[in-house]
Amino acid sequence: MSAIRALRPVLRAAFRTPQLAARAAPRAVPALAVRSFHATLRARGSGETDGELAAALAAEHAYETESASDEKPEFLKNLEQDGVWSVKDVPGSDDVILSRKFGDEHIKLTFQVSDLDNAEPVESVDDDGAVLEDAVEPAYISSSLLVTKSASKKALLVDIAAQPDGFEITNVAVYEKGLAEQDGADADWQRRSKYMGPQFDTLDAAVQDAFQSFLAERGVDEALANFIVSYSEYKEQKDYVTWLADLKDFVNA
Repeated sequence: MSAIRALRPVLRAAFRTPQLAARAAPRAVPALAVRSFHATLRARGSGETDGELAAALAAEHAYETESASDEKPEFLKNLEQDGVWSVKDVPGSDDVILSRKFGDEHIKLTFQVSDLDNAEPVESVDDDGAVLEDAVEPAYISSSLLVTKSASKKALLVDIAAQPDGFEITNVAVYEKGLAEQDGADADWQRRSKYMGPQFDTLDAAVQDAFQSFLAERGVDEALANFIVSYSEYKEQKDYVTWLADLKDFVNA
């Protein structure tokens, strides 16, 4: 199950601020009373709600892990057995990188797991106009595809989005290889200052079809798009469970 969710009511209840037990003390407070107040402060800054929050987090963590398995999912096993794409995934990082070689080309596809947030419920109706149960519109995972050749000083940088039924290409740009390979906001700003080519869907249909075939031959196809969506859900769930455990440990410290 995807971890894109609001925490369950048992967790939300833990954040309710308790009402103050009494109004502020009168202005003239005896010295002894002030010392007594400071002596009652809880150790290490813990508050009255800490135990309640920790218990709620523990319950949510148990709920999320009770059906979890340490075994790799089949879609990941299949990708690894094919031996074409390699996966670079740092736990807790939003970015995942898929890479492969194709002849003298190096292909790197980077996607962000947080894009699962863009999945939205959609309302559907039957033939009589009756409203059916809400369905969830499939997520699209924004990705950046970099293709370089050892014999060329140029590189392709493709803005592309993965959905369960395939990729949608937004833009294809050609840059100097050094600029295309740079990471960070400064490099992104430099790329945006250069001509990025037209929107992909404004190109001649023959050009669009040919470029999609060009990518499909390199394995950037419907199967890979489906893998990206499945892997994003898998990774997000793992990171969510780890987040719950880390938060609970912090509250209990």
